[in-house]
Amino acid sequence: MARSYWPDFCKAFPEQNRRRFMTQNTFGKLKLLKSGGSTSRVMDLLSVQESAGALGLTSKTSMFNTKRLNTSFIVKHTLRAWEREQVSGARISATKIIIPMSETNLDSGGHSIFVEDPGLAEKLSTHLGVAKTLPRFREDIARLRELCALPSFDPYLLYDHFRRSKRKVSDAYFQMSAQEVSQISEFVAGQINLLVRRALNTAQDGSLLQARRLANTLFEDHESEKLDVLRSALNMTPDQYRLSMNGWKGTLYYCWRAGACGKDLSDFLTAINALNLGQLHATDRDEYRQLVAGVSSEAKQRWARVQTKLQQYHDQFARFLNHGDGGALSSFLNAAPELFVEMGDDISRIQHVCASWRFWQGDRKASELPVAEGRALLLDYDSVLSFEEQRKAA
Repeated sequence: MARSYWPDFCKAFPEQNRRRFMTQNTFGKLKLLKSGGSTSRVMDLLSVQESAGALGLTSKTSMFNTKRLNTSFIVKHTLRAWEREQVSGARISATKIIIPMSETNLDSGGHSIFVEDPGLAEKLSTHLGVAKTLPRFREDIARLRELCALPSFDPYLLYDHFRRSKRKVSDAYFQMSAQEVSQISEFVAGQINLLVRRALNTAQDGSLLQARRLANTLFEDHESEKLDVLRSALNMTPDQYRLSMNGWKGTLYYCWRAGACGKDLSDFLTAINALNLGQLHATDRDEYRQLVAGVSSEAKQRWARVQTKLQQYHDQFARFLNHGDGGALSSFLNAAPELFVEMGDDISRIQHVCASWRFWQGDRKASELPVAEGRALLLDYDSVLSFEEQRKAA
């Protein structure tokens, strides 16, 4: 499978330096990327832009100020060993923006760069022909870094992030039903209510009402001055408190999402094992079976890690609720941002392969799917789910 994005970002640089400025052979053809739709690891801004009219999208509510950025793909990408030098570290994954050379002919390839690249602003401004000192462009760079900081592109995480942003974006980028938002909000607020009641060490009826109000305030606006009493009870600085609450809410989201994720994974594994290999030459079937087995094994390992993290969260939270140790709670909340990122990474990888496969399969039966096309997707999924790069980075 060809995997190339033309390295035009760096045409202005000497040949011997190009590898320092551009990533090649990273994610597959853009046409295949678009066929998978938006997932927890892929933001397909091109498709949103193509449906701008129907979705009520305007220039004021677009993701970026720069038009070409609004027709790009933003990808949570698993780094190969040679790519790590481009992002100045031994990280396992990075956020990549891919700008198609042609919005109507994706086979022509695209230009890509990592958001973590130290020279992002300069290289992107050169490529787009925009002055890097322009306030609107600087806003776009800041927006890219915001997306980079998120562990995944799950619709709820985007929704929760951008509803608190100074520059609003259209709901078209994270379409969720009102019912789903309500369900998540109720689940999270209920959990926060337990924390608030315990942190304030209260169980009286009047105080319970106060705790519920604080819980709702925390969910809607955790920077409100009304929450100073809770922050003081937890003995946290404003910055510690903000990061901890964001991390905890994200962890709660994954707790809520885990049930559906497990079912999606089960359906995905059933589907890839139900493909009709009779379409293949006999010599190719064993290779295909090995690919399916490898993807299945990696997906199950990812899911096992998620289950372990979920259990750790439930155990730690239960210890606080049962014993009322404020120090233990502060310690747990300080660890919440890291737990949020770790769970988000594994769940987003699982959600990506499940959603991408479901989008590609559509209404077709698994036994009717063209195996050759499925193989290209499975190769990509193998890269997304693989632990090999993580072992190398360890």
